Amino acid sequence: MADKKELEKINQAAGYFERYFEFEDAVKVSYENREYLKTYIHDNAYVVKNFNVKSKILKHALVVFAVALAVAIVFFALLGADMILVPIIAFGAIFICGTIFVISLNKFRLTAAEQHQVEVNDGINEQLVLLEDRIKQVERQKDDYYTALQKRVDFMSLDYMKNVNQIKEYLENGQAETCEDAVEMFEQALLMQEMTSIMTKSEEKIEPAVDAKERFGDPLKVIKENKKKKKKQKKTKQTA
Repeated sequence: MADKKELEKINQAAGYFERYFEFEDAVKVSYENREYLKTYIHDNAYVVKNFNVKSKILKHALVVFAVALAVAIVFFALLGADMILVPIIAFGAIFICGTIFVISLNKFRLTAAEQHQVEVNDGINEQLVLLEDRIKQVERQKDDYYTALQKRVDFMSLDYMKNVNQIKEYLENGQAETCEDAVEMFEQALLMQEMTSIMTKSEEKIEPAVDAKERFGDPLKVIKENKKKKKKQKKTKQTA
Protein backbone atom coordinates (compact mmCIF):
# COMPACT_ATOMS: atom_id res chain seq x y z
CA MET A 1 0.00 0.00 0.00
CA ALA A 2 1.17 3.54 -0.74
CA ASP A 3 2.42 5.98 1.85
CA LYS A 4 -0.21 7.27 4.30
CA LYS A 5 0.37 10.86 3.20
CA GLU A 6 -0.35 9.93 -0.41
CA LEU A 7 -3.61 8.27 0.62
CA GLU A 8 -4.60 11.34 2.63
CA LYS A 9 -3.76 13.44 -0.41
CA ILE A 10 -6.05 11.47 -2.73
CA ASN A 11 -8.81 11.30 -0.10
CA GLN A 12 -8.66 15.07 0.33
CA ALA A 13 -8.92 15.52 -3.43
CA ALA A 14 -11.93 13.16 -3.51
CA GLY A 15 -13.58 15.33 -0.85
CA TYR A 16 -12.97 18.44 -2.95
CA PHE A 17 -14.45 16.74 -6.01
CA GLU A 18 -17.53 15.68 -4.06
CA ARG A 19 -18.14 19.30 -3.13
CA TYR A 20 -17.79 20.33 -6.78
CA PHE A 21 -20.34 17.71 -7.82
CA GLU A 22 -22.74 19.22 -5.27
CA PHE A 23 -22.45 22.54 -7.09
CA GLU A 24 -23.11 20.78 -10.41
CA ASP A 25 -26.20 19.07 -8.98
CA ALA A 26 -27.47 22.35 -7.54
CA VAL A 27 -27.19 24.03 -10.94
CA LYS A 28 -28.91 21.09 -12.67
CA VAL A 29 -31.80 21.05 -10.19
CA SER A 30 -32.21 24.83 -10.50
CA TYR A 31 -32.53 24.57 -14.28
CA GLU A 32 -35.08 21.77 -13.91
CA ASN A 33 -37.02 23.86 -11.40
CA ARG A 34 -37.00 26.79 -13.84
CA GLU A 35 -38.55 24.67 -16.58
CA TYR A 36 -41.09 23.30 -14.11
CA LEU A 37 -42.17 26.80 -13.06
CA LYS A 38 -42.62 27.84 -16.68
CA THR A 39 -45.32 25.18 -17.09
CA TYR A 40 -47.57 27.31 -14.87
CA ILE A 41 -47.38 30.33 -17.19
CA HIS A 42 -50.17 30.57 -19.79
CA ASP A 43 -51.44 33.28 -22.10
CA ASN A 44 -55.03 34.51 -22.24
CA ALA A 45 -55.85 32.34 -25.26
CA TYR A 46 -55.00 29.25 -23.21
CA VAL A 47 -57.32 30.38 -20.39
CA VAL A 48 -60.21 31.06 -22.79
CA LYS A 49 -59.75 27.71 -24.53
CA ASN A 50 -59.43 25.81 -21.27
CA PHE A 51 -62.46 27.56 -19.72
CA ASN A 52 -64.61 26.72 -22.77
CA VAL A 53 -67.24 29.37 -22.05
CA LYS A 54 -69.53 28.39 -24.95
CA SER A 55 -69.84 24.83 -23.72
CA LYS A 56 -70.60 25.99 -20.18
CA ILE A 57 -73.22 28.48 -21.35
CA LEU A 58 -74.92 25.83 -23.51
CA LYS A 59 -74.93 23.33 -20.66
CA HIS A 60 -76.43 25.80 -18.19
CA ALA A 61 -78.91 27.11 -20.78
CA LEU A 62 -80.27 23.58 -21.20
CA VAL A 63 -80.84 23.44 -17.46
CA VAL A 64 -82.68 26.78 -17.61
CA PHE A 65 -84.74 25.49 -20.53
CA ALA A 66 -85.71 22.38 -18.56
CA VAL A 67 -86.72 24.47 -15.53
CA ALA A 68 -88.73 26.91 -17.66
CA LEU A 69 -90.48 24.04 -19.42
CA ALA A 70 -91.32 22.35 -16.11
CA VAL A 71 -92.83 25.61 -14.75
CA ALA A 72 -94.83 26.08 -17.95
CA ILE A 73 -96.20 22.55 -17.69
CA VAL A 74 -97.22 23.13 -14.08
CA PHE A 75 -99.03 26.36 -15.00
CA PHE A 76 -100.75 24.64 -17.91
CA ALA A 77 -101.88 21.81 -15.67
CA LEU A 78 -103.26 24.22 -13.09
CA LEU A 79 -104.87 26.78 -15.41
CA GLY A 80 -105.88 24.64 -18.37
CA ALA A 81 -105.95 25.42 -22.08
CA ASP A 82 -108.04 28.56 -21.58
CA MET A 83 -105.08 30.31 -19.96
CA ILE A 84 -102.47 29.02 -22.41
CA LEU A 85 -100.77 32.44 -22.58
CA VAL A 86 -99.75 32.28 -18.91
CA PRO A 87 -97.53 29.18 -19.20
CA ILE A 88 -96.10 30.48 -22.50
CA ILE A 89 -95.23 33.84 -20.94
CA ALA A 90 -93.83 32.12 -17.84
CA PHE A 91 -91.71 29.84 -20.00
CA GLY A 92 -90.38 32.75 -22.08
CA ALA A 93 -89.68 34.96 -19.08
CA ILE A 94 -87.86 32.25 -17.14
CA PHE A 95 -85.88 31.06 -20.15
CA ILE A 96 -84.82 34.56 -21.29
CA CYS A 97 -83.96 35.82 -17.80
CA GLY A 98 -82.23 32.57 -16.90
CA THR A 99 -80.20 32.55 -20.11
CA ILE A 100 -79.12 36.16 -19.59
CA PHE A 101 -78.07 35.26 -16.03
CA VAL A 102 -76.17 32.18 -17.22
CA ILE A 103 -74.31 34.16 -19.89
CA SER A 104 -73.42 36.93 -17.44
CA LEU A 105 -72.32 34.44 -14.76
CA ASN A 106 -70.02 32.49 -17.08
CA LYS A 107 -68.52 35.64 -18.56
CA PHE A 108 -67.85 36.85 -15.02
CA ARG A 109 -66.20 33.55 -14.16
CA LEU A 110 -64.10 33.72 -17.34
CA THR A 111 -62.95 37.22 -16.44
CA ALA A 112 -62.08 35.98 -12.95
CA ALA A 113 -60.13 33.06 -14.44
CA GLU A 114 -58.24 35.42 -16.76
CA GLN A 115 -57.39 37.71 -13.85
CA HIS A 116 -56.29 34.75 -11.75
CA GLN A 117 -53.96 33.61 -14.54
CA VAL A 118 -52.47 37.11 -14.74
CA GLU A 119 -51.74 36.94 -10.99
CA VAL A 120 -50.27 33.47 -11.39
CA ASN A 121 -48.06 34.62 -14.27
CA ASP A 122 -46.84 37.60 -12.24
CA GLY A 123 -46.15 35.41 -9.23
CA ILE A 124 -44.31 32.79 -11.30
CA ASN A 125 -42.23 35.48 -13.01
CA GLU A 126 -41.22 36.82 -9.60
CA GLN A 127 -40.09 33.33 -8.62
CA LEU A 128 -38.24 32.93 -11.92
CA VAL A 129 -36.32 36.17 -11.36
CA LEU A 130 -35.21 34.94 -7.94
CA LEU A 131 -34.33 31.55 -9.40
CA GLU A 132 -32.28 33.11 -12.22
CA ASP A 133 -30.29 35.05 -9.62
CA ARG A 134 -29.80 31.83 -7.69
CA ILE A 135 -28.60 30.00 -10.81
CA LYS A 136 -26.08 32.75 -11.61
CA GLN A 137 -24.84 32.71 -8.03
CA VAL A 138 -24.39 28.93 -7.91
CA GLU A 139 -22.75 28.85 -11.35
CA ARG A 140 -20.34 31.58 -10.27
CA GLN A 141 -19.53 29.64 -7.09
CA LYS A 142 -19.02 26.48 -9.13
CA ASP A 143 -16.65 28.23 -11.55
CA ASP A 144 -14.72 29.85 -8.70
CA TYR A 145 -14.46 26.51 -6.93
CA TYR A 146 -13.22 24.85 -10.12
CA THR A 147 -10.50 27.47 -10.47
CA ALA A 148 -9.47 26.88 -6.86
CA LEU A 149 -9.43 23.12 -7.46
CA GLN A 150 -6.90 23.53 -10.24
CA LYS A 151 -4.50 24.97 -7.68
CA ARG A 152 -5.36 22.63 -4.80
CA VAL A 153 -5.19 19.41 -6.82
CA ASP A 154 -2.06 19.78 -8.91
CA PHE A 155 -1.22 16.11 -9.38
CA MET A 156 -4.01 15.28 -11.82
CA SER A 157 -6.24 16.76 -14.49
CA LEU A 158 -9.68 17.77 -13.27
CA ASP A 159 -11.06 15.89 -16.26
CA TYR A 160 -10.52 12.77 -14.15
CA MET A 161 -12.60 13.94 -11.18
CA LYS A 162 -15.22 11.26 -11.67
CA ASN A 163 -12.47 8.62 -11.84
CA VAL A 164 -10.80 9.55 -8.56
CA ASN A 165 -11.85 6.30 -6.84
CA GLN A 166 -10.33 4.26 -9.67
CA ILE A 167 -7.09 6.23 -9.35
CA LYS A 168 -7.21 5.72 -5.59
CA GLU A 169 -7.32 1.94 -6.08
CA TYR A 170 -3.85 1.99 -7.63
CA LEU A 171 -2.56 3.44 -4.35
CA GLU A 172 -4.55 1.14 -2.10
CA ASN A 173 -3.49 -2.07 -3.84
CA GLY A 174 0.17 -1.01 -3.97
CA GLN A 175 0.44 -0.67 -7.74
CA ALA A 176 1.42 3.01 -7.35
CA GLU A 177 3.45 4.68 -4.62
CA THR A 178 2.42 8.28 -5.26
CA CYS A 179 -0.68 10.07 -6.50
CA GLU A 180 1.22 11.11 -9.61
CA ASP A 181 2.11 7.48 -10.34
CA ALA A 182 -1.52 6.45 -9.86
CA VAL A 183 -2.70 9.12 -12.30
CA GLU A 184 -0.09 8.00 -14.82
CA MET A 185 -1.25 4.40 -14.54
CA PHE A 186 -4.84 5.49 -15.02
CA GLU A 187 -3.92 7.45 -18.14
CA GLN A 188 -2.07 4.42 -19.51
CA ALA A 189 -5.13 2.29 -18.89
CA LEU A 190 -7.27 4.82 -20.77
CA LEU A 191 -4.84 4.78 -23.67
CA MET A 192 -4.90 1.00 -23.83
CA GLN A 193 -8.67 0.99 -23.83
CA GLU A 194 -8.77 3.46 -26.69
CA MET A 195 -6.20 1.52 -28.67
CA THR A 196 -8.00 -1.80 -28.27
CA SER A 197 -11.49 -0.25 -28.55
CA ILE A 198 -12.75 -2.08 -25.48
CA MET A 199 -13.78 0.93 -23.45
CA THR A 200 -17.11 0.12 -21.90
CA LYS A 201 -19.75 2.64 -21.05
CA SER A 202 -20.95 2.60 -17.49
CA GLU A 203 -24.63 1.83 -17.12
CA GLU A 204 -26.68 4.89 -16.48
CA LYS A 205 -28.45 4.86 -13.18
CA ILE A 206 -32.16 5.30 -13.74
CA GLU A 207 -33.56 7.46 -11.01
CA PRO A 208 -37.14 6.89 -9.96
CA ALA A 209 -39.57 9.43 -11.35
CA VAL A 210 -40.38 12.15 -8.84
CA ASP A 211 -43.41 14.37 -9.10
CA ALA A 212 -42.25 17.89 -9.96
CA LYS A 213 -44.64 19.50 -7.47
CA GLU A 214 -43.40 17.20 -4.71
CA ARG A 215 -39.81 17.99 -5.61
CA PHE A 216 -40.00 21.75 -6.03
CA GLY A 217 -43.16 22.61 -4.11
CA ASP A 218 -46.33 24.36 -5.24
CA PRO A 219 -45.54 27.80 -6.75
CA LEU A 220 -49.21 28.77 -6.50
CA LYS A 221 -48.94 28.41 -2.73
CA VAL A 222 -45.98 30.80 -2.77
CA ILE A 223 -48.05 33.31 -4.75
CA LYS A 224 -50.89 33.14 -2.22
CA GLU A 225 -48.46 33.62 0.67
CA ASN A 226 -46.86 36.60 -1.08
CA LYS A 227 -50.32 38.17 -1.64
CA LYS A 228 -51.12 37.79 2.05
CA LYS A 229 -47.81 39.39 3.00
CA LYS A 230 -48.43 42.31 0.64
CA LYS A 231 -51.94 42.85 2.11
CA LYS A 232 -50.53 42.84 5.66
CA GLN A 233 -47.81 45.30 4.66
CA LYS A 234 -50.43 47.55 3.01
CA LYS A 235 -52.62 47.49 6.14
CA THR A 236 -49.60 48.26 8.31
CA LYS A 237 -48.72 51.28 6.16
CA GLN A 238 -52.33 52.54 6.27
CA THR A 239 -52.54 52.27 10.08
CA ALA A 240 -49.10 53.88 10.54
